[in-house]
Amino acid sequence: MASVTTTQPPLRHIKINLHDKAALQNGALYALHMCTACHGIQGARYSELPPVLGLSKSQFLKYIGTDGRRYHDTITTNMSPELMTKFVSMPPPDLTDIALRRSPAWLYTYLTSFYVDPARPAGVNNVAFYNVAMPDVFAGMQGLQKPVMVEGLRFGSPARIAVGVLPLTQGTMSKAQFDQTARDIVTFLYAVAHPHQAERARLGPWIIGLFLLLSILTYFIYKLYWRRVITSNERWWRIGR
Repeated sequence: MASVTTTQPPLRHIKINLHDKAALQNGALYALHMCTACHGIQGARYSELPPVLGLSKSQFLKYIGTDGRRYHDTITTNMSPELMTKFVSMPPPDLTDIALRRSPAWLYTYLTSFYVDPARPAGVNNVAFYNVAMPDVFAGMQGLQKPVMVEGLRFGSPARIAVGVLPLTQGTMSKAQFDQTARDIVTFLYAVAHPHQAERARLGPWIIGLFLLLSILTYFIYKLYWRRVITSNERWWRIGR
């Protein structure tokens, strides 16, 4: 059976720093006050965010807030499932699940690669997610974009594939500003979806060092033990003598 192939557009690779508190705080502002209009982030509670963001509880409530929810509530969407289904035909996925299944490069490419497509119900499409249902909520900040198309394959058939975008109109942010904002949102979502990542990175070198120390001690015990064991050849030689 012939394999069904689709030309994959290149991803925009980025490096995220989970210790960059300014990036995490800025990403939290946009994610909690824009993204949760349609999406939930139910893998986390508001009360779990201050340590991640490097803020006290009072600072978190003052500068970021919970949109009227209780401090210990999970982060849910502000829109009812019925209203979401009416606008985009299905409830949008939880962002915790998306951040767990997708790489930072994919998330960053997705956020920065909406382009105008009059054939789509929302008027836009996406380089990373063909036939996306989500509207371009960042158009005001980023501006509108047009696709860079190449000949390729979609499910094994020849098709025009979007592999990048070019600006059409200017948004309220410069390209560098919006790219940084998108990077901050990705950093925040990744930190929420992987709450122990920073701790693992901190403890990793110590754990590796412990295993190296145990390996060295085990080697010396091995040498000490076998030094006192007489081999069969030595045993017969001593008996014959």
